Amino acid sequence: MRTKVLLLVLGLFSVFLGVDSVLANPGLVAEKRKVTRVQAVYLKHLINFTHWDASDLPGPTKPAKILLLGEDKNGMIETFQYLVSESKLKIGGRSVEVIHFKNPLVPDAIKELEANPSVIFLLPKSNSQVKKIRDLSPKSLLVGNGRDLVEKHQADIAFTISKNRVRLVIRKKTFTRKSPMLSSRISALRNVVEVIP
Repeated sequence: MRTKVLLLVLGLFSVFLGVDSVLANPGLVAEKRKVTRVQAVYLKHLINFTHWDASDLPGPTKPAKILLLGEDKNGMIETFQYLVSESKLKIGGRSVEVIHFKNPLVPDAIKELEANPSVIFLLPKSNSQVKKIRDLSPKSLLVGNGRDLVEKHQADIAFTISKNRVRLVIRKKTFTRKSPMLSSRISALRNVVEVIP
């Protein structure tokens, strides 16, 4: 009987410790979710300001694909899918299909990457496979998190956080290549966008 009571007390104590650590920092969780929502909105707008050649898109009756790769702990997938649905987002006049893979290198994900989806968004902590992803999908708009993604890994656009603001680091080539080509109007947003060579 004493052992059961001790186990119950230890179990409750460990539950309270776990709850306490979450409750002690609710602002951090709320802030991460807020940043995620801002990133989802920015991603939708970036897609709206990007032009794809018809040859880089699926047939006229097939949907353009957006791949979200990696673990989602802050609601990016749900938020982005909601925005896509509500805005009736289109790429090159085609409907959009959003596909998520937790692991970007499982066979099904590789098959989708080899088909050159229109957009690839790397969720945080999925950046370790950037080179392989870029090699599999050279014609996709590659977006993710962290300045290094653009500077070192040749991604097109990266989200960064500076002074509690979401900013965009954009590779200059993204404005000048034929497809996918980001509208130069985005570069005019100087307090949000940084263009690098």
